[in-house]
Amino acid sequence: MIETIPSGTIVHGRYRIERVLGSGGFGHVYLAHDLMTNQQSAVKEYLVTGASGQEQLKHEARVLSQLHHPNLPAFLDTFMERGRYYVVLSYIEGDDLTDIVRLIRQRNDIIPIPQLLSWILSICDGVMFMHSQRPIVIHRDIKPDNIRITPNGTAVLVDLGNAKAVADGARTLFFIRHQGTPGYAPPEQYPGGTGTDARSDVYALGGTLFFALTANEPPSVSTRNQSVQQGQRDLPYLQDYLANNPPEESPEAHAARQFRLGVSKPAKPAPRHSRHIAQLGALSPEILNALNRIIQKSMALRPQDRYQYVADFANDLKNVIAALPQPPNRPRDPNSTQPDLAEMYDALQAGRQQVQPPVTSPSQLQPQQMGTRMCPQCQNTLSPTAAFCPRCGLQLRQSGNPGNPPNAHASVEMALPDQTLIMSQEQMRQAASTPALAQSRSNRTSAPSVIQPDYQQYANTSSQAQAMVMSAPVLQPHLTSGDHTAQPNKFPNGSQINTRLLVIGGLTILVLLLIIVFFLLHHG
Repeated sequence: MIETIPSGTIVHGRYRIERVLGSGGFGHVYLAHDLMTNQQSAVKEYLVTGASGQEQLKHEARVLSQLHHPNLPAFLDTFMERGRYYVVLSYIEGDDLTDIVRLIRQRNDIIPIPQLLSWILSICDGVMFMHSQRPIVIHRDIKPDNIRITPNGTAVLVDLGNAKAVADGARTLFFIRHQGTPGYAPPEQYPGGTGTDARSDVYALGGTLFFALTANEPPSVSTRNQSVQQGQRDLPYLQDYLANNPPEESPEAHAARQFRLGVSKPAKPAPRHSRHIAQLGALSPEILNALNRIIQKSMALRPQDRYQYVADFANDLKNVIAALPQPPNRPRDPNSTQPDLAEMYDALQAGRQQVQPPVTSPSQLQPQQMGTRMCPQCQNTLSPTAAFCPRCGLQLRQSGNPGNPPNAHASVEMALPDQTLIMSQEQMRQAASTPALAQSRSNRTSAPSVIQPDYQQYANTSSQAQAMVMSAPVLQPHLTSGDHTAQPNKFPNGSQINTRLLVIGGLTILVLLLIIVFFLLHHG
């Protein structure tokens, strides 16, 4: 074991060592601060031997620099210093899967099985990306310690410093022959083995799945070989852990046991019920057997008996996820002060489905109720009552606009410079009771779903209708003869709208009002 670098030491003139993140037979991993980018990074240190170290360094830098994937850390740099080899990768915030599972086990809590399988699938995506490189890149050290769960819930496979590229039949292109971690390293990765390939990472993925489901380390290769020699099953089934999981005791029994412990301490603590393992019992026998088959096949001692590709392992895992039952509603802790996010989401969804209260005025109409108008020339968004486009100055047709159809159940709004004038339905009915309009309505033939106004009859009654509308007390425009400064609408160049446009706009609004009046009389 090489000595660790003291904190505060600057290596490669750029990376200031903060603290040691981990150690192993290869060397150490440090948390470092990049003085150039002001970012944290992970620096993995190796002891370099042999004259070919520099060439191997260049080759490994080319291999690792091609690995850009959301479930893999970003490769930053490699360098040699003081006879040691360093690989610099981006530092991934979060907790290791090992620490998360152990903390859950201590608290006797659970990690839902769908969440665990989703994390394993994310790691499979990163490993398949490594295996798709040419030459293929093998990680060789997949294990829960090297799976980092970020604060946003993303699983990232870290520690690429042990990766190797397989090309031209070479067994390894790295400085050391990494032996992996017991329980996750296949037989071929140990001295005397046949050498690692893609199936070696499949074995490690199976061991990681075993740990995630049982919260126990998988047996090492030597332990499994001893079980085979004794004629026993070398790899436990998930049902074995369920059978050996003590039942959950009642609060009364727990209180009595605590009382007895105060009098006399037992020589060995009784096995504790694991809720994490107990959730396996909620799975159907078919799903449990499918998970067993995935673990047994991926961790076969002979490479030819395993999944030949990580994609096959991932596909079987996806089928299990698709067959999992929906998680039941979690009982809320009455002593918790944190909001229940699931209840908040359900309440939000229920609120969106409630019927909106009736609208009594156009100012209370929602945008989706009033409709959206677009300028046919410049595609600018317009207000429902705009007579001209404020961007290009195009005169707009108020009638027949598909984006703003007349609404028989809402009031009619006419925007003027200083106030909004509204004609209620009652006033429209009173206005429609005039003899000329009543006669016009009786003589008009209309389709049941299409409004076809009779403009010839409008001409005969225009004078009476105009007098009726203008005499309404709520429709008194505050405009004087020749006063055009009250209109706020302007063309893009800032010139005032002339008198002719005002007259045309007023007539257009009048025609629109008459159309709506006849519409209401027809459907009233």
